[in-house]
Amino acid sequence: MTKKGSASPVGLYIKLGPDYAMDILTKDLKQIALVINHDKHKRNMHAIELAVNEDDPEFKDKALALTGFAKHNGIAVVLRGHPELAQEIEAEGVLLEDWDLLDAAREIFGHDKGLIGLYCENDPDKSAAAFDADVDFVSFGMKKGGLPAVEALKFWHMLTPKPAVVEGPVTNDHAAYYIENGAGFLSAAEYIWSHPKGVMQGTVNMLHAIELALDEKNADNAASKN
Repeated sequence: MTKKGSASPVGLYIKLGPDYAMDILTKDLKQIALVINHDKHKRNMHAIELAVNEDDPEFKDKALALTGFAKHNGIAVVLRGHPELAQEIEAEGVLLEDWDLLDAAREIFGHDKGLIGLYCENDPDKSAAAFDADVDFVSFGMKKGGLPAVEALKFWHMLTPKPAVVEGPVTNDHAAYYIENGAGFLSAAEYIWSHPKGVMQGTVNMLHAIELALDEKNADNAASKN
């Protein structure tokens, strides 16, 4: 989830639920990876988030397979919660909803062994606390669904250049709004999976919207300096 080479400063954040069908998911992810790796940013800053299915005895094997696939395609993998399991499946990082697990995550990942993120709901005070905790990234979203407002995101962006994930049903129509306010990752899975023309077209549309939004933001920044 860090920028490498010619990576775009804003990436896709693709959340996978705990009950995915491996055969369908693999097919779809291959198509998404094909689009990502043909984009002009050869190694984009994109991530997949896995959710734990504690009722699936094959979860760890599935997760290891997905992690290997993602790494081969230049995509980071984040596990939601469970820092020890995140290490076991060779994920790049962990996103914690339970902040009490932060010390445990630090013991497992350290400062150079992985990425640690905190879910901040939609709360500027949690943005400040996450900044003080010196985590690698944060995530903003609504517990009951829907799209988050931007106050907490803007506050985080004011404090630090470290990335922030915007969770929720983000579409290509929302990209400019969140990027303008400091988003580093856009949770686009719902839009991509449900696109009527398929996941490849959904991915193309999101990347195009991100590129347009970044061009507009850069133009605005340049104009403000003149």
